[in-house]
Amino acid sequence: MASISLWQRTKTFVVKVSLILFVFIFFLVIYLDSKVRDEFKQQAWSIPAKVYARPLNFSLGQRLLLSNLTDELEMLGYRQKIKATSSGEYEQYNNTLIIHTRPFKFWDVAQKEQLIQLTIENSRIVSLIDFSTRESINYLRLDPLSLGNIQVDPNSNNQDRQLVKLSSLPDSFISALLISEDRSFHEHWGISLKGIARALWSNISAGEITQGGSTLTQQLMKNHFLSNERSLWRKSQEALMALLTEIHYSKEIILQSYVNEVYLGQSRNAAIHGFARASEFYFDRQISELNLPQVALLVGMVKGPSYYNPRNNPERAKERRDLVLQQMLEHQLISQSDYQDSVSRTLMVVSKPPSRTSRVPAFMGVVRRELANDFSSSALSADGLKLFTTLDPLAQRSAEESLTKRLNSLEKNVKKKDLQGAIVLTDISSGEILSVVGDRNPNYVGFNRAVDAYRQTGSVIKPFVYLAALQRPDDFSLVSKVNDQSFSLTGSDGSIWTPKNYDRQEHGDQDFNIELAEGLINSYNIATARLAMKVGIKEVTNTILSSGFSRKLPAYPSIALGSKEMSPLEVIELYQVIANQGIAVKPQALIAVQDQYGNLINRYPRKSEQVIDEEAAFLLRYLLTEVTKRGTAKSLSWQFPKVNLAGKTGTTNDLRDSWYAGFDDNKLAVVWIGRDDNKPTGLTGASGALKVWTDLFKQLSATTIELAKPSGVVFGYQQSGFLSQFSSCRNKSLVPFYQSHIPDEYEICD
Repeated sequence: MASISLWQRTKTFVVKVSLILFVFIFFLVIYLDSKVRDEFKQQAWSIPAKVYARPLNFSLGQRLLLSNLTDELEMLGYRQKIKATSSGEYEQYNNTLIIHTRPFKFWDVAQKEQLIQLTIENSRIVSLIDFSTRESINYLRLDPLSLGNIQVDPNSNNQDRQLVKLSSLPDSFISALLISEDRSFHEHWGISLKGIARALWSNISAGEITQGGSTLTQQLMKNHFLSNERSLWRKSQEALMALLTEIHYSKEIILQSYVNEVYLGQSRNAAIHGFARASEFYFDRQISELNLPQVALLVGMVKGPSYYNPRNNPERAKERRDLVLQQMLEHQLISQSDYQDSVSRTLMVVSKPPSRTSRVPAFMGVVRRELANDFSSSALSADGLKLFTTLDPLAQRSAEESLTKRLNSLEKNVKKKDLQGAIVLTDISSGEILSVVGDRNPNYVGFNRAVDAYRQTGSVIKPFVYLAALQRPDDFSLVSKVNDQSFSLTGSDGSIWTPKNYDRQEHGDQDFNIELAEGLINSYNIATARLAMKVGIKEVTNTILSSGFSRKLPAYPSIALGSKEMSPLEVIELYQVIANQGIAVKPQALIAVQDQYGNLINRYPRKSEQVIDEEAAFLLRYLLTEVTKRGTAKSLSWQFPKVNLAGKTGTTNDLRDSWYAGFDDNKLAVVWIGRDDNKPTGLTGASGALKVWTDLFKQLSATTIELAKPSGVVFGYQQSGFLSQFSSCRNKSLVPFYQSHIPDEYEICD
């Protein structure tokens, strides 16, 4: 009886344990199955947004310097070859290039790889043809330069990944991966008993662990869901999840997930995941451009990314690479000649990995501001967005060099230290922001002076006083008289405001009257202040606000002389209206946003509005060209002797801030120089910021401004004697006027 009772208790215990184990496994399977399916459904990799510069466009007749084209190709990693047989390569024959472009999915069209022939003469594209068909091409883009990742919190994301489709991999890639890591991949159901047995036998034969028995599916589960802990529990979960994955998903989906998930190294605090990112990290090439030995090297690193790191352990890495090549040869995946050629090659690894953090932190600051209303911080740091921007990489490089070199030179000359600066450069007609520099060290990630430094503008704001006057043609013209005699105003708080000219002189005739134009050309403070009060301070502030200034602007007289603090980005928005003939186009850095799969999410179209009548805008543009010929920026007339330019210098009290806002026919730039502690710099607008602007536009090859006058404007000359009306207009000093408001003493000469 006792033995029967013991047997019954034992049987009952076993049944209970089995039932509990069954229930546990049942719910574990349900949990793991749900986890696998949710993950594959979302493919929720944490990928920071990737930012691209503007693509370089090609069209027949387009202005393009040959040196700029070759520089851009170098930036993009295109390689000059005797024969451009693969994408990312080009040939050059004097001023003719044959370029094998890369395929790229832009925000508006997917462009396939193409072999094009391009010829440049006199800085213009004179021939653009499809080299394969010899047919002419109207329009083409190069793939854009990657500017890196935009990270809201650089310490929050520890994975760096670039997604790729199987169709973008080199032909030999998958075969190399499978022969090295999982030869029965297409036969097993996630777990390969044959693979485990083969690995066990190889390890016993070698006397050490040389192979693992995990399938690619098991490796994917471990990498994506589980830890590296060596335990039976972890291995059991891995096997079960691998089996569930194989039940739900095709081999192609599993393989693509593996290709994008596998861990292949470390870059500071970021883990390199996926073969596509590893290709950039080790070879500075897109994965589609890898050759056979490079493919074998990446595949070989799967076994141990640290142990076979080609930078730290090149001998081990080469030995492992050659082993993968040998396996491919043994299974007739490559020929003997391919094998011999590949093993004879060096590792071809770049000495320094290309940076994936932003190379243009100040520009990224502008991008983040524009994205703030549309995307959360988590979306920018994890959703794998692709951001297409307006940044011109060549212009950015020129701006960075111009500011850094000139500040170094200025510090030696004025014996001042700790000078800082900022530059914003835009395209006049579109408002596209081409470059932003926020520090003399352009790679500095911190205070962005281009966006966040609010400093008094000085004389840079004066053109808007004159614009307010010129928009009232019944009352003002370029030859209207303005008084330049000193005066004082007492404020409501008892303070006294006494504007003084920079030269401490008063100007004009015996009554200190000057022509309105001379007040701006020579940047006279007293005449400008008097004009502002005559026009009305409220009208001056309204003109500034209607031109694009969006913050509060109190109407007090010193506004006319630049007492209101503004950032370089705010100043350039105001000047955009002047340079663009009265049309307001808000400076903008974004073109479009795609999701991680290349689907369009947002477009950022340009909005324009005529906020200043074209006659007043023309008169002011004319005045600003005179500033560069005979006014405070006249050094430009001999720096650019055959180019018509426009702009205005700005200097604040005690030489604390040096400004210059100027433009040619296509581009507008604002430059600020100062010190972060607001101490004097010893620089005026002309001796500081203007020099930086000059350096920049020499590199940009400044184009002359075409002052095409509107129909409502005519030129006239002042009659001086009976015979003057019979002489040629060519000999006259011509002044532009509203056609309907010609002074009596002036004769039209149109």
